[in-house]
Amino acid sequence: MARLIILLCLLCSATSCQTNDQDALFLAMIHMAPVLANSVEDIATNAQTIASAMKEAKERGADWVMTPELALTGYKFTQKIGIDWIEPGVDKWVVQLQNTANDLDMVLFLSHLEQDPETLLRYNTLFVINRDGMIIGRHRKINTLPGSESWSVPGESPTIVTVDGVSIGLMICADAWPPDHAKILKNKGAEILLSTANWAPGLYGPGDSWEQRVKETGLALFVNNRTGAEDDLDMTSAVSVLVTPSPSGAERIFEYHSEDDTIILLDYQRTEKALSGYQVVTF
Repeated sequence: MARLIILLCLLCSATSCQTNDQDALFLAMIHMAPVLANSVEDIATNAQTIASAMKEAKERGADWVMTPELALTGYKFTQKIGIDWIEPGVDKWVVQLQNTANDLDMVLFLSHLEQDPETLLRYNTLFVINRDGMIIGRHRKINTLPGSESWSVPGESPTIVTVDGVSIGLMICADAWPPDHAKILKNKGAEILLSTANWAPGLYGPGDSWEQRVKETGLALFVNNRTGAEDDLDMTSAVSVLVTPSPSGAERIFEYHSEDDTIILLDYQRTEKALSGYQVVTF
């Protein structure tokens, strides 16, 4: 893996993988280990980690930034902090990162939770925040897991949002398991797929589901996974990936895992559905 990183990064400049091609998408994935929230102070710590990673990504030329699933709380937060702290509407940590996106002129795909102010139902949500710090879209996870995600209810439908003229189909982790979700996004006009994830390898891992969704839709799929461990949940070998269409159906052209918090910077050519290069930065 280290050798592959060096070879691909030789295609980039010393400080940026960005090109002058307007077809290029320069996207950063924050492959991090969120602090499992025992208190709201831990949530604030995770928000600061994301803000710092966004600043680093901006300095290296990134336009869009993704986070892993439930990046502000950790996945098993209900076992520690519970749910009584959750308030209706967008919370202050999301607002903080909206301000960061505005200050840095960046697009942020932020995975967090929310409580609907009207129904008071709680959701596992992927917020899309534009360069002005405005929430321009949100996807509520549909394939929620019984037990570990019993604090939330499933969203109603797959979501598309348009950013910089690109129609993006949104997924959260297990939304990529059945074919229905990605096919609906394709039929709605999605040009690429983005998924935030907290998906460990193994018996209940993703298997070839990411490749299958790309094969079925013909759309590139970016998956921002995470690292770290939460009790019996070991994510240190979990991978963030980029899967693209290929003559055989689908190919995982990028795969990365690390025990350290890292920023993955991908220079993607949308027409060619290929990488010009990438960088991996520890932070």
